[in-house]
Amino acid sequence: MNWIKKRYDQFLLALLAVGLLVCAVLLFLKVQSFGDNFTSAVATVPQIDKVPPVPLDKIDAAKEKLAQPPSWTPTRENTEGPPERGSLFVSQHYITKEGSPPEKPGKGALYKDSLTQQEIPNTWFMQYGLPLLEATVPLQDQDKDGFTNEDEWRGHTDPTNKDSHPPYYTKLFLARFIQIPFRLIFKSYDGDPKKGDPITKFSFQIDTIDLRQPSDFLKMGEMVPNTKFKLEKFEFKEAYNPKIEDKEDVSELTLVNVDTADKIVLIFNRITNSPDVYALFVYEWPQPAQMIQVKKLQEFVLRPEVDEQHHFKLLDINDAEAQIQLPSGEKYTVKPDPRRPAGR
Repeated sequence: MNWIKKRYDQFLLALLAVGLLVCAVLLFLKVQSFGDNFTSAVATVPQIDKVPPVPLDKIDAAKEKLAQPPSWTPTRENTEGPPERGSLFVSQHYITKEGSPPEKPGKGALYKDSLTQQEIPNTWFMQYGLPLLEATVPLQDQDKDGFTNEDEWRGHTDPTNKDSHPPYYTKLFLARFIQIPFRLIFKSYDGDPKKGDPITKFSFQIDTIDLRQPSDFLKMGEMVPNTKFKLEKFEFKEAYNPKIEDKEDVSELTLVNVDTADKIVLIFNRITNSPDVYALFVYEWPQPAQMIQVKKLQEFVLRPEVDEQHHFKLLDINDAEAQIQLPSGEKYTVKPDPRRPAGR
């Protein structure tokens, strides 16, 4: 330590010399590895002709989102109906009634079904985005399937989807009950049932009033000329008549239609109508409506389903309603349309 104190200048020079030597060694080592570090930099870069595709999914999603108007869906608790929606800068609709404060259209019903007179809830129109405040909205046909909005409500179908609609036969209504004027009268018979004469030998006089032809005297099993009826059964009957204060002949002669198997009972000396009847239907799909006349027990089709698998059959008919058989075999009652004048 004394030597360092006496010769500190020489000691500093020695330290400086050692530092310079260390730096020289480090520089030498760096120079030796310089070429290795730049090998990859000076190497030939391979050319790539194909450019990898740029993912545009997020850009497309952003464009689609920008195209939609801003909206919000406020939460409602303990209320019925669909959530309320509105434009960000436009107030929701309110309905005003005389003497009452404004209320939201989600409550109550503005319109009635013109066929059943049942109220159509406002929420049903709002559920499908229909223009609730347009007075003609129940009779509009948004999906152009030939069924009005009130038809779709009645049938529990989607009024905005043309593939969802009520059955076509629901557009069928009874316009008129038609009975062809064809009267028969059982005038006489030439046997005596009281004496036990065999029915097979009886001759029965039948007049066809509307056909304007001579009286026919027929035996059991024979056809009534120019008709589809034949004699099937005779039953002798008597009943007390208070006007004459005695019994009178009310015997019954049964005829059967050879085509339909319908039976008609002729009572002695009384005019009887033929059972041949027709239904005049009005089919309201599509507009304008068309008229269809169908004979009892006759099959018919409804557009657009006119193939063999969609045949309907008229089973029965009267002034008030007609009963038809659906292609499925089920029975369906067709009634007049209360919105149309009778017979149209």
